[in-house]
Amino acid sequence: QAGAGAGASAPARPQRLVFGEVAELYDKARPTYPPALVDHLVALARSVPAGEAWPHARVLDVGCGTGKAAVLFAARGLAGTGIEPDADMAAVARRNLTPFPSWSVKAIEFEAFSRELGTYDLITCGQAWHWLDPATRYSRAARLLRPGGWLALFWNRATADDSALGQAMDQVYADTFPNSGKSGQNTTGRPDAGEPAPADGFVETGWRMFPWVARYTTTQVLELVQTHSDHRLLAPADRRILLDRLAEIIDAHGSVFDHPYEC
Repeated sequence: QAGAGAGASAPARPQRLVFGEVAELYDKARPTYPPALVDHLVALARSVPAGEAWPHARVLDVGCGTGKAAVLFAARGLAGTGIEPDADMAAVARRNLTPFPSWSVKAIEFEAFSRELGTYDLITCGQAWHWLDPATRYSRAARLLRPGGWLALFWNRATADDSALGQAMDQVYADTFPNSGKSGQNTTGRPDAGEPAPADGFVETGWRMFPWVARYTTTQVLELVQTHSDHRLLAPADRRILLDRLAEIIDAHGSVFDHPYEC
C-alpha cells in the first residue's frame, strides 16, 4: 500500500478512523482470513491449561471492523463480542453477525471497554493492533483474559510478488508516489505490534505464518486499494490517477491479479 507523497494528502483526519468512510466497500472488498488460521485460533480458544477441550469458549474481537474475522469464529461455534470504534463499521458488523445470536457488537474504543475480569478465553485483533494505545493495550487484554487464555494478533500482509504484473504494479506506485517509501505490494514481514511487558502476565508467545493467495479482478483490486487507510488519505484527484493507472496495468495483464498474502 502506498502512502501519500508530499502535497498529495487530503485534509488531516485520524488515519485509524477513515475506514468508516467506506464501510460497505470495506466489507465487500477486504480479504477474508485463511482457514488454517481460523482452525488454529478456534483450537486456542477451546484449550484449557489441563489440556481438555472447552466447548463454550468466548471471544473478544478487538477492532472487529465489519466482522470479517468474527463471522468466521461465530460460524465455528464460538460466542463473543466485537468492539469497533467506528459506528458505521460496527453497524455492518452487527448486520453480518445477525445469524449468530451469541455475538454482539459494541461501537466503542478498546481503551473505554470494560468487562468483568477474566471474561474471555481468546482475544483477537485482526489488522488493528497497531492502532491501539501501545502503553495500555497488552495490559488491558491480559486483564480481560481468563487464566490460560490467549491473545491472538494477526494481519494479512502482502508478500513480495516477482510476477510481471506484480512488478508492473510496484512501478505504478514508484512512478506515481515516489516519496511514499513503499512499493505498493510488498508489505511482508512482522507488523510492529510491540511486546507485552513482564508485568502484563503473558507467559508464552509465538509467531506463525499462514500463506495464501486471493484472486482479484481489475475492479476488485481497485475496490480493495480504496479501503486502505493511506489510500483514503490521498487527495481525490491523486487517488483517481493511481486507480486509473492500476486499472490500465492489470487489464494489460489479463484483468486478473493473484494476490499473495502471508497471514
